[in-house]
Amino acid sequence: MQRKILLFLFVFLISIPNFKVKALTAPEIESRVTECQKIELAEAKEDGSLTTVACYETYEEAKNIMNNTPNDNLVLVEEGKILDAKYALIDYEISYPAGHNNYISVYPTKDSNNADGAYIKGGTPDDAAFLEMDYATKRARIKISGLEGWINRYDGSLRLYEIVPLVWVKKSQYYQVTNDNLIHVFPASIMDETNQGGGSTTLDLKPEMLEVGNYYSYDGHYFYKDLKTLLEDYKNHTYEHSVNPDKPYYNYYQYLSFRTKTSYSEENLNQFLNDRITKLEATKGEIYTMKNTGHFFVDAQNLYGVNAALMMAIGINESGYGSSPIARNKNNLFGLDAVDSNPYGNASVFESIEDCIYNYAYGWLSYKYLQPGEYYGKFRGANLGNKLQGLNYRYASDPFWGEKAAHYYYELDKYFGFQDRNSVKLAVLNNSYNNQVYAKKTPGGVNVSTDYYQYKLKDSSVAVIEEVIGPMENGSNLWYKIMSDPVIDSNLDYTGSSKSNPRVLYDWNTSQVYVSASYFTKINFESNAQPEEVTPPTTPTNPEKAVPTPKAIKAIVEEANYDYQAGLIYGIQPSTTVETIKNNLTHTGGVVTITDAGGNTKESGIIGTGDIVNITSGLTEKLVVLIYGDTNGDGNITASDYVRIKNHIMATSILSDIYLKASDVNKDNQVSAVDYVNVKNYIMGSANVIQNGR
Repeated sequence: MQRKILLFLFVFLISIPNFKVKALTAPEIESRVTECQKIELAEAKEDGSLTTVACYETYEEAKNIMNNTPNDNLVLVEEGKILDAKYALIDYEISYPAGHNNYISVYPTKDSNNADGAYIKGGTPDDAAFLEMDYATKRARIKISGLEGWINRYDGSLRLYEIVPLVWVKKSQYYQVTNDNLIHVFPASIMDETNQGGGSTTLDLKPEMLEVGNYYSYDGHYFYKDLKTLLEDYKNHTYEHSVNPDKPYYNYYQYLSFRTKTSYSEENLNQFLNDRITKLEATKGEIYTMKNTGHFFVDAQNLYGVNAALMMAIGINESGYGSSPIARNKNNLFGLDAVDSNPYGNASVFESIEDCIYNYAYGWLSYKYLQPGEYYGKFRGANLGNKLQGLNYRYASDPFWGEKAAHYYYELDKYFGFQDRNSVKLAVLNNSYNNQVYAKKTPGGVNVSTDYYQYKLKDSSVAVIEEVIGPMENGSNLWYKIMSDPVIDSNLDYTGSSKSNPRVLYDWNTSQVYVSASYFTKINFESNAQPEEVTPPTTPTNPEKAVPTPKAIKAIVEEANYDYQAGLIYGIQPSTTVETIKNNLTHTGGVVTITDAGGNTKESGIIGTGDIVNITSGLTEKLVVLIYGDTNGDGNITASDYVRIKNHIMATSILSDIYLKASDVNKDNQVSAVDYVNVKNYIMGSANVIQNGR
């Protein structure tokens, strides 16, 4: 084993300094002379240099020393590259070669082969929070614009990011709170303290929960005064040390549902557009095709159920008020099909600006991004959102596209004295769920249309029309009447395909459904309808007539020898019948009904992964069935499950949600060859698939 060379350790707390010495560039780091043959533990200095601390044979040993030494500026270097750091940001500004996709995929796990549409592009800004390094895959766990995931170090020979220790960070992106506004400030580069070439976007009026000053955030909800604290919280999956841990901020324009109407008329939109464009024409002399388009936006809103001001804001953001070559030459205001690798060449062509606006409202928004289940089954919420949730996830590689589009709605609203701001009551999903939060035709009634209309992703936004009291669900009898995201008919059923001709209109008067308020958090209103308090029955003086206190659902499940986790029931053996699990849970104190994933009642047959067990004991909980190895929901473990796991690993057919979890039969939080070998051995009778998780 190579002899460790201990040179020195400096112990001090980190702060981001104001200095003008340039930090080492990637080529300069590669050209450094070091005595270390494998892993170098080094200290990043305030003057931009690196000083060797010690040499190690293995990454794991060096990582352990780095993490347990009270020096915040330590980094690990291998083959002339910084591969890990105690506290750092990611700089993903990349010069892409011709023909490259021009974006970086963000994977949900360190071993995943499917990014599921998550991607980012370098530009302004180009920094992300660095949370963790996986040495085996050379992937870094990052967080940017709400999205947390893993990015590759290389795409072929192209290096996709650099790790920049905090002591070298001169100016990262930040949020500036003034007496009047919230502004997102973008540096040209985190290595350039002058901010030359950077910019900023005014997002909103000053949030009530933030004092005047500068803050850091990589989700736009929780804000920090220093980057080290932010990174520590992110690594620990908490926000407790933010300045607003109990009151996250949500930008109204960014989280406003598209299934709303602006209060501004076509004349108002024209006045705003024409005023801005006239000033631009006087200074730049370009052609701006969005002039006098207010009628088309408002008419499309009324016909197809898509907020006119939000559409207009996207058009301005994508086309520069209609001045881009794609807008001028192809009548394409919204960057439709303008993929990063060839934006102009691939961009769709429309007969006219009017044709583009109507096509966009109907075919791209109403029947694509806003239609649960229609756009590859990946509905992310009916709002602009960020890189985790909303249109921004799939629409644009720019992580802050949602913020930038929302800015133009803010500008419109400011122009007319903020008549729209907070005019719609908004609530966001308070957690990520699966097969729990369905839209209902009536409070507590049947599900709207097919099973795909459900809310799964945290922060998905709904427009609340009314609050009503209804049946108990998830511990509350408060229900929200909301605007429907999918296009539905007067019977609240799904109305058909996006290819229908003539186009299906959105009925603003009847497209209203219900969701349990218990799954949502209000972001801009106070409740005027209060849920009834649920209190355990009191014990009468006559013991023969005493009413027992309801038993906890967790106790009911575990006493029946199953495993309980919020939202899940597992520990169920393959081929267990519906009657068996109902009898077992009833015997331990629950009132039980079972449905399949589509909400259809199951009275008999085999219970399988994805089925729902509804247990009532005072309150009702919906628990999704998880049977490890049962990846298709038939309740058995067969060759088809083996094939599905293998295809997932080979990325020929990707599993998701509860079926992906069921594939992790050895419970190591990843799906690998070990899992399908376990399933194969089970099928051959040489092994068992352990179902309990205790």
